[in-house]
Amino acid sequence: MSDISVLSTQYEQLVTTSDNVNNSVIVLKKNNMLTSTSVHQKYPKLAVSENEVNSAKSILESFLQNVIKIINGDTHESQYIPSMILDDYKNRLSKNPYLREDIDELLRNIYNLKQLDQKHLMVLDEILSVLDIERSALFRKLRTARG
Repeated sequence: MSDISVLSTQYEQLVTTSDNVNNSVIVLKKNNMLTSTSVHQKYPKLAVSENEVNSAKSILESFLQNVIKIINGDTHESQYIPSMILDDYKNRLSKNPYLREDIDELLRNIYNLKQLDQKHLMVLDEILSVLDIERSALFRKLRTARG
């Protein structure tokens, strides 16, 4: 397989992961907002189905468990993160010494179907930010390789 083929395949994997995780976070944020009476009154047609919430939680549980394995160094492969950027992704995540604890707490709330608070949403935003940085870096590599 050529370098461009490998880069392209790994970029596609990262795009899929990024899109799935981003969409899941959006669903959970919408669901959190809909618990507010004022939001529900302002936007009465805004709704999130139970299936959407369950799917989002399932995707995030799996992804976050994988992130914990990456942070702990328990994996050399990831179904979500391409091998080409795995070490860089781990290094970026490791810059926050409390991220592991925050992810554990977030996972407990997701497992127990508890409401996510602002702190949990900020953790998700931080993880997505790192994911987006890696996505951009991999895209630049792909673009450079094509000439």
